[in-house]
Amino acid sequence: MSDIDITGILAEHEPLARSIAEVKKVAYEISKDDMLLDFFVRAVFPTDHRNAIEAYFTGGEDCAKRFANLCREHLSSGPSSVLEFASGYGRVARYAKHVLPDTAWVSSDVHPNAVEFLSSKIGVRAHLSSTKPEDWSIDDEFDVVFALSFFSHMPDATFAPWLSRVFTAVKPGGIFVFTTHGAVTLRNMRAGGSPAQFDDTGFYWNSKSDQRDLDARDYGTSAVSLGYVQKAVSDIEGAELIRFQQAFWWAHQDLYVVRKLDQ
Repeated sequence: MSDIDITGILAEHEPLARSIAEVKKVAYEISKDDMLLDFFVRAVFPTDHRNAIEAYFTGGEDCAKRFANLCREHLSSGPSSVLEFASGYGRVARYAKHVLPDTAWVSSDVHPNAVEFLSSKIGVRAHLSSTKPEDWSIDDEFDVVFALSFFSHMPDATFAPWLSRVFTAVKPGGIFVFTTHGAVTLRNMRAGGSPAQFDDTGFYWNSKSDQRDLDARDYGTSAVSLGYVQKAVSDIEGAELIRFQQAFWWAHQDLYVVRKLDQ
C-alpha cells in the first residue's frame, strides 16, 4: 500500500476546508488521524484530493441531516440528548448544533486522539470507548443512540454483545439508530468479483476495513441479514425493532431503529 501524506494534503487544502466550513458554519479542522478521510484519499478520490475534502464535509452534513430527520420521525418531540457511538473524528458531530440545536450531543470513540479532537476542535463532549463490549459503559442515558457504520464492521462474536451493551445507554421510550451492511452490499461485492455470501445464520465476514490501526479480529467488514438482526434484538429485554429499511444509507447500508420500551 502506497504511503500517502495526509498531513501534507490537509495543509495544501486548508484554504478549501476553511472556505467550506465558513459557508456551513462548522469547524474546518480535519484530523490527520481520521481514517475516513484516509479512505477517501486512498480508495475513492486517489487522484483528486480536493474532492476528498469536499466529500468529507458534504457527506458529514448529509448524514447529520438524515439522522436528525429520523429522530423527529420516531420521537414525539425532538431529542434532548444524543449519544453518537463510534463517532470517529467528528465528520457528523460538527453539524450537531445545526441539525439538532436544542440537543446535548455526546460522542464516543475508541481512539483517544479522536476523543481529544472532538472535545477541543469540534466542541462536543466526548467519551472514550473500548474494543470489548464488556469493558464499555457510560454514566448517562440518552433519548437517541446513533451508531453509523459501526455494526457493519463487527465480527459475529461481538455483534450481538455490542448491540446489547450500547442499548443500555438508551432511555426508556428512546431509540437506537444504527446501520449495517446487508444484502445490497453483498450484491455489490459480488459484482466486483468477490464471492460474498451470507452463511446459514445470515452473517458475512472478512477481515479488511478502512481502520488499519484496529485489530482485524475486532474490526473488519461484516454484513448481516434482517433475520440475523431480528434474532439479536429479540434477545435484548425491552428492545423492539420498529424500522428496517434496506439500503437506506449511502444506497447500500441498511437502517435499523430499535425502541426501548417503557418499564
